[in-house]
Amino acid sequence: MAKLILTRSQKIQAAVYTVLILGTCIFGILFKINYDRYMDSNGASSQSDVELEETVNEKTHAGMDSRAAGQVRYLFIYGGFLVAFSISLGLTGGRWLSNVLAQKVVDTLHSSDDATPFLKKADYEKAEEAWTRGDFLVAIELFREYLIENPNEVHASLRIAEIYEKDIGNYLASAMEYEEALKHRLPDEQWGWTAIHLCNLYISKLDRPADALQLMKRIALEYEFTAAAAKARQHLERLGETLDEKQELLKEESEEEPRKEPAKKKKRKSNKNLPASEQFREYD
Repeated sequence: MAKLILTRSQKIQAAVYTVLILGTCIFGILFKINYDRYMDSNGASSQSDVELEETVNEKTHAGMDSRAAGQVRYLFIYGGFLVAFSISLGLTGGRWLSNVLAQKVVDTLHSSDDATPFLKKADYEKAEEAWTRGDFLVAIELFREYLIENPNEVHASLRIAEIYEKDIGNYLASAMEYEEALKHRLPDEQWGWTAIHLCNLYISKLDRPADALQLMKRIALEYEFTAAAAKARQHLERLGETLDEKQELLKEESEEEPRKEPAKKKKRKSNKNLPASEQFREYD
Protein backbone atom coordinates (compact mmCIF):
# COMPACT_ATOMS: atom_id res chain seq x y z
CA MET A 1 0.00 0.00 0.00
CA ALA A 2 1.22 3.49 -0.83
CA LYS A 3 2.01 5.72 2.12
CA LEU A 4 0.27 9.05 2.48
CA ILE A 5 3.05 11.64 2.52
CA LEU A 6 2.10 14.95 4.10
CA THR A 7 4.07 18.15 4.19
CA ARG A 8 4.77 20.00 7.43
CA SER A 9 1.99 22.52 6.83
CA GLN A 10 -0.48 19.74 6.01
CA LYS A 11 0.44 17.93 9.25
CA ILE A 12 -0.13 21.12 11.23
CA GLN A 13 -3.50 21.66 9.53
CA ALA A 14 -4.52 18.06 10.25
CA ALA A 15 -3.57 18.46 13.93
CA VAL A 16 -5.52 21.73 14.22
CA TYR A 17 -8.63 20.21 12.64
CA THR A 18 -8.36 17.15 14.90
CA VAL A 19 -8.15 19.29 18.05
CA LEU A 20 -11.06 21.49 16.99
CA ILE A 21 -13.30 18.57 16.04
CA LEU A 22 -12.53 16.63 19.23
CA GLY A 23 -13.01 19.74 21.38
CA THR A 24 -16.35 20.50 19.76
CA CYS A 25 -17.56 16.91 20.23
CA ILE A 26 -16.34 16.57 23.83
CA PHE A 27 -17.75 19.87 25.09
CA GLY A 28 -20.94 19.30 23.14
CA ILE A 29 -21.46 15.97 24.90
CA LEU A 30 -20.63 17.44 28.32
CA PHE A 31 -23.00 20.34 27.75
CA LYS A 32 -25.79 17.94 26.72
CA ILE A 33 -25.29 15.72 29.77
CA ASN A 34 -25.28 18.61 32.24
CA TYR A 35 -28.25 20.24 30.54
CA ASP A 36 -30.27 17.03 30.88
CA ARG A 37 -29.29 16.72 34.54
CA TYR A 38 -30.23 20.32 35.18
CA MET A 39 -33.63 19.91 33.55
CA ASP A 40 -34.29 16.63 35.38
CA SER A 41 -33.34 18.12 38.76
CA ASN A 42 -35.54 21.15 38.17
CA GLY A 43 -38.50 18.93 37.25
CA ALA A 44 -37.99 16.66 40.26
CA SER A 45 -37.52 19.57 42.65
CA SER A 46 -40.71 21.28 41.48
CA GLN A 47 -42.75 18.12 42.18
CA SER A 48 -41.09 17.39 45.51
CA ASP A 49 -41.47 20.99 46.71
CA VAL A 50 -45.26 20.60 46.70
CA GLU A 51 -45.26 17.29 48.59
CA LEU A 52 -42.39 17.89 50.99
CA GLU A 53 -42.68 21.61 51.53
CA GLU A 54 -43.56 21.23 55.23
CA THR A 55 -40.91 18.55 56.03
CA VAL A 56 -37.79 19.96 54.29
CA ASN A 57 -35.62 22.16 56.51
CA GLU A 58 -33.46 25.13 55.60
CA LYS A 59 -30.24 23.06 55.17
CA THR A 60 -31.90 20.89 52.54
CA HIS A 61 -33.06 23.98 50.60
CA ALA A 62 -29.55 25.43 50.78
CA GLY A 63 -28.02 22.18 49.48
CA MET A 64 -30.46 22.02 46.58
CA ASP A 65 -29.79 25.66 45.71
CA SER A 66 -26.01 25.16 45.74
CA ARG A 67 -26.37 22.05 43.59
CA ALA A 68 -28.47 23.93 41.06
CA ALA A 69 -25.97 26.80 41.03
CA GLY A 70 -23.12 24.35 40.38
CA GLN A 71 -25.01 22.79 37.47
CA VAL A 72 -25.65 26.24 35.98
CA ARG A 73 -21.97 27.12 36.37
CA TYR A 74 -20.89 23.96 34.53
CA LEU A 75 -23.47 24.67 31.83
CA PHE A 76 -21.92 28.09 31.23
CA ILE A 77 -18.37 26.66 31.22
CA TYR A 78 -19.12 23.80 28.84
CA GLY A 79 -21.34 26.01 26.72
CA GLY A 80 -18.61 28.65 26.43
CA PHE A 81 -16.01 26.10 25.33
CA LEU A 82 -18.51 24.57 22.91
CA VAL A 83 -19.18 27.95 21.29
CA ALA A 84 -15.45 28.79 21.11
CA PHE A 85 -14.51 25.48 19.49
CA SER A 86 -17.49 25.60 17.14
CA ILE A 87 -16.65 29.12 15.92
CA SER A 88 -12.97 28.24 15.48
CA LEU A 89 -13.86 25.10 13.57
CA GLY A 90 -16.29 27.02 11.37
CA LEU A 91 -13.78 29.76 10.54
CA THR A 92 -10.94 27.32 9.87
CA GLY A 93 -13.11 25.03 7.80
CA GLY A 94 -14.54 27.97 5.86
CA ARG A 95 -11.07 29.22 5.04
CA TRP A 96 -9.99 25.77 3.87
CA LEU A 97 -13.13 25.42 1.76
CA SER A 98 -12.64 28.85 0.18
CA ASN A 99 -9.03 27.98 -0.72
CA VAL A 100 -10.14 24.70 -2.29
CA LEU A 101 -12.87 26.40 -4.32
CA ALA A 102 -10.48 29.16 -5.42
CA GLN A 103 -7.93 26.57 -6.58
CA LYS A 104 -10.68 24.74 -8.48
CA VAL A 105 -11.62 27.96 -10.24
CA VAL A 106 -7.97 28.64 -11.16
CA ASP A 107 -7.53 25.09 -12.46
CA THR A 108 -10.71 25.41 -14.51
CA LEU A 109 -9.65 28.73 -16.04
CA HIS A 110 -6.19 27.48 -16.96
CA SER A 111 -7.29 24.10 -18.23
CA SER A 112 -8.35 23.39 -21.77
CA ASP A 113 -12.00 22.75 -22.58
CA ASP A 114 -11.60 19.08 -23.42
CA ALA A 115 -9.08 18.05 -20.74
CA THR A 116 -10.04 17.38 -17.13
CA PRO A 117 -7.43 17.74 -14.36
CA PHE A 118 -7.24 13.93 -14.12
CA LEU A 119 -6.43 13.58 -17.82
CA LYS A 120 -3.90 16.40 -17.60
CA LYS A 121 -2.14 14.69 -14.71
CA ALA A 122 -2.14 11.36 -16.56
CA ASP A 123 -0.61 12.93 -19.68
CA TYR A 124 2.10 14.62 -17.64
CA GLU A 125 2.89 11.39 -15.79
CA LYS A 126 3.27 9.54 -19.10
CA ALA A 127 6.01 11.96 -20.08
CA GLU A 128 7.71 11.53 -16.70
CA GLU A 129 7.52 7.74 -17.03
CA ALA A 130 9.21 7.94 -20.45
CA TRP A 131 11.97 10.06 -18.90
CA THR A 132 12.38 7.51 -16.07
CA ARG A 133 12.85 4.72 -18.64
CA GLY A 134 15.56 6.75 -20.36
CA ASP A 135 13.48 7.53 -23.47
CA PHE A 136 14.42 11.20 -23.40
CA LEU A 137 13.28 12.09 -26.91
CA VAL A 138 9.95 10.36 -26.33
CA ALA A 139 9.56 12.26 -23.05
CA ILE A 140 10.25 15.56 -24.82
CA GLU A 141 7.66 14.75 -27.45
CA LEU A 142 5.08 13.88 -24.80
CA PHE A 143 5.83 17.07 -22.91
CA ARG A 144 5.36 19.06 -26.12
CA GLU A 145 1.99 17.39 -26.74
CA TYR A 146 1.06 18.24 -23.16
CA LEU A 147 2.03 21.88 -23.76
CA ILE A 148 -0.11 22.04 -26.90
CA GLU A 149 -3.15 21.05 -24.85
CA ASN A 150 -2.12 23.10 -21.80
CA PRO A 151 -0.09 26.12 -22.97
CA ASN A 152 -0.09 27.75 -19.52
CA GLU A 153 1.71 24.83 -17.85
CA VAL A 154 5.17 26.39 -18.07
CA HIS A 155 6.73 23.76 -15.80
CA ALA A 156 6.48 21.30 -18.69
CA SER A 157 8.58 23.62 -20.82
CA LEU A 158 11.13 23.83 -18.02
CA ARG A 159 11.26 20.04 -17.86
CA ILE A 160 12.06 19.94 -21.58
CA ALA A 161 14.89 22.41 -21.01
CA GLU A 162 16.25 20.28 -18.15
CA ILE A 163 16.18 17.12 -20.25
CA TYR A 164 18.01 18.83 -23.11
CA GLU A 165 20.63 20.17 -20.71
CA LYS A 166 21.25 17.33 -18.25
CA ASP A 167 20.27 14.16 -20.13
CA ILE A 168 20.94 14.89 -23.81
CA GLY A 169 23.59 17.60 -23.56
CA ASN A 170 22.06 19.83 -26.22
CA TYR A 171 22.73 23.15 -24.53
CA LEU A 172 21.54 25.30 -27.41
CA ALA A 173 18.14 23.60 -27.44
CA SER A 174 17.99 23.89 -23.67
CA ALA A 175 18.71 27.62 -23.83
CA MET A 176 15.99 28.09 -26.45
CA GLU A 177 13.48 26.31 -24.19
CA TYR A 178 14.44 28.52 -21.25
CA GLU A 179 14.05 31.59 -23.46
CA GLU A 180 10.54 30.48 -24.45
CA ALA A 181 9.65 29.83 -20.80
CA LEU A 182 10.77 33.34 -19.81
CA LYS A 183 8.29 34.81 -22.28
CA HIS A 184 5.46 33.57 -20.06
CA ARG A 185 4.23 35.36 -16.97
CA LEU A 186 5.91 33.58 -14.07
CA PRO A 187 6.22 34.46 -10.38
CA ASP A 188 9.04 36.93 -9.88
CA GLU A 189 11.33 34.55 -8.00
CA GLN A 190 10.78 31.70 -10.47
CA TRP A 191 11.38 34.00 -13.41
CA GLY A 192 14.54 35.38 -11.85
CA TRP A 193 16.13 32.03 -11.01
CA THR A 194 15.20 30.60 -14.41
CA ALA A 195 16.93 33.59 -15.99
CA ILE A 196 19.98 33.09 -13.74
CA HIS A 197 20.18 29.48 -14.89
CA LEU A 198 19.98 30.63 -18.50
CA CYS A 199 22.83 33.08 -17.83
CA ASN A 200 24.96 30.19 -16.56
CA LEU A 201 24.25 28.32 -19.78
CA TYR A 202 25.21 31.35 -21.84
CA ILE A 203 28.54 31.72 -20.04
CA SER A 204 29.66 28.15 -19.34
CA LYS A 205 28.27 26.20 -22.31
CA LEU A 206 27.45 28.53 -25.21
CA ASP A 207 30.16 31.21 -24.99
CA ARG A 208 27.64 34.06 -25.11
CA PRO A 209 28.79 36.40 -22.33
CA ALA A 210 27.15 39.45 -23.94
CA ASP A 211 23.71 37.79 -23.82
CA ALA A 212 24.34 36.75 -20.22
CA LEU A 213 25.33 40.30 -19.27
CA GLN A 214 22.23 41.76 -20.89
CA LEU A 215 19.96 39.25 -19.16
CA MET A 216 21.60 39.89 -15.78
CA LYS A 217 20.93 43.59 -16.16
CA ARG A 218 17.30 42.84 -16.95
CA ILE A 219 16.98 40.67 -13.85
CA ALA A 220 18.54 43.35 -11.65
CA LEU A 221 16.39 46.15 -13.07
CA GLU A 222 12.99 44.52 -13.58
CA TYR A 223 13.02 42.09 -10.62
CA GLU A 224 15.11 44.10 -8.18
CA PHE A 225 13.35 42.89 -5.01
CA THR A 226 14.04 39.18 -5.61
CA ALA A 227 16.92 37.02 -4.43
CA ALA A 228 17.78 36.31 -8.06
CA ALA A 229 18.25 40.05 -8.66
CA ALA A 230 20.65 40.22 -5.70
CA LYS A 231 22.62 37.36 -7.23
CA ALA A 232 22.68 39.12 -10.60
CA ARG A 233 23.91 42.35 -8.99
CA GLN A 234 26.76 40.44 -7.34
CA HIS A 235 27.86 39.11 -10.75
CA LEU A 236 27.60 42.57 -12.28
CA GLU A 237 29.71 44.09 -9.51
CA ARG A 238 32.40 41.49 -10.10
CA LEU A 239 32.39 42.43 -13.76
CA GLY A 240 32.71 46.11 -12.86
CA GLU A 241 29.27 47.11 -14.15
CA THR A 242 27.78 50.24 -12.50
CA LEU A 243 24.16 49.33 -12.89
CA ASP A 244 22.73 52.00 -10.56
CA GLU A 245 24.34 54.86 -12.45
CA LYS A 246 23.09 53.55 -15.77
CA GLN A 247 19.61 53.15 -14.37
CA GLU A 248 19.58 56.80 -13.22
CA LEU A 249 20.84 57.97 -16.60
CA LEU A 250 18.08 56.06 -18.35
CA LYS A 251 15.49 57.68 -16.10
CA GLU A 252 16.89 61.14 -16.72
CA GLU A 253 16.94 60.60 -20.48
CA SER A 254 13.34 59.36 -20.48
CA GLU A 255 12.24 62.45 -18.51
CA GLU A 256 14.21 64.98 -20.58
CA GLU A 257 13.59 63.45 -24.01
CA PRO A 258 10.42 65.47 -24.91
CA ARG A 259 12.15 68.71 -23.84
CA LYS A 260 15.17 68.11 -26.10
CA GLU A 261 13.22 67.67 -29.36
CA PRO A 262 13.01 71.38 -30.30
CA ALA A 263 16.64 71.92 -29.20
CA LYS A 264 17.84 69.18 -31.59
CA LYS A 265 16.18 70.90 -34.54
CA LYS A 266 17.97 74.16 -33.75
CA LYS A 267 21.36 72.48 -33.27
CA ARG A 268 21.28 70.88 -36.73
CA LYS A 269 21.92 74.28 -38.32
CA SER A 270 24.94 75.05 -36.17
CA ASN A 271 26.78 71.74 -35.82
CA LYS A 272 29.71 72.61 -38.02
CA ASN A 273 31.84 73.62 -35.07
CA LEU A 274 31.46 70.17 -33.49
CA PRO A 275 33.88 67.26 -34.08
CA ALA A 276 33.13 64.95 -36.98
CA SER A 277 32.08 62.09 -34.74
CA GLU A 278 29.48 64.36 -33.09
CA GLN A 279 28.19 65.69 -36.42
CA PHE A 280 27.23 62.23 -37.69
CA ARG A 281 25.92 60.84 -34.46
CA GLU A 282 22.35 61.82 -35.33
CA TYR A 283 22.38 59.71 -38.46
CA ASP A 284 23.68 56.48 -36.92
